[in-house]
Amino acid sequence: MRFFAQSVSYLVVGVLLTPPVIGSAQEHQKRAVSRSSVRRLNSAEAELARLRAEVVEKMKESRAGAEKLLVLHEEERNRLAELYKQRLGLYQQGIISRTELNQVQRALATAIVRVDEDRKWISEYDIAITEATLRDQLQRLPGLAPGGYSENGTLIRFNGSAPWSLADTAKIESFFSQAFRRSLPISAYGQSPTHDRLRFDHRDALDVALHPDSAEGRSLMAYLRRTGIPFIAFRNAVPGSATGAHIHIGPPSIRTLAAR
Repeated sequence: MRFFAQSVSYLVVGVLLTPPVIGSAQEHQKRAVSRSSVRRLNSAEAELARLRAEVVEKMKESRAGAEKLLVLHEEERNRLAELYKQRLGLYQQGIISRTELNQVQRALATAIVRVDEDRKWISEYDIAITEATLRDQLQRLPGLAPGGYSENGTLIRFNGSAPWSLADTAKIESFFSQAFRRSLPISAYGQSPTHDRLRFDHRDALDVALHPDSAEGRSLMAYLRRTGIPFIAFRNAVPGSATGAHIHIGPPSIRTLAAR
């Protein structure tokens, strides 16, 4: 009887000391799933980075083509401007009709619009390439507290805490036009096809084609800070170059836009 009691005691102790096999298996499975999720996430991020790099390279190629086209369009505009000057003199002398003068005038107006559109496209390419190039640097920077301000050689950041939406653009435009007697040079308003291609969330932001170190850029940033509107100013990815410099108003567009 004593032997039976001792056997039972040993059995109970053995059961208590034996680790729960089921629990261990479940924990092992959880860790395996977690590692698998991390691998999938890293793989997705790597694929997204590869796609962005391809998009940036294609944008650089498109920009080079647009620049060549701009040269041709500027030559055509200059030719028509000289022709219009000649025709205007002939019209004032009564040698040609008003209709003949108007034909050249309309052609010149079209050429001017074409040149402006070329420059706008080039500016959009430069700004998108700059944001994509500086994305990793921006992500590595520490976050800013509400109202926090930070400035380095390439980036100026302000984490304004005032409520913001694209509907507030009108008051920024009003300030700028009163201060500088010209329209605010907005290069991107909300989400654009370029941001879609880069998978950047730009739905509640706008880009202004102003160098942050210019008088207009400094004045605009001072206004944004006074009113609590968040912004990121990009000097440029290439030190000493003004290409792509701009002021991004609103939340950072480096947030990834989910595939639709």
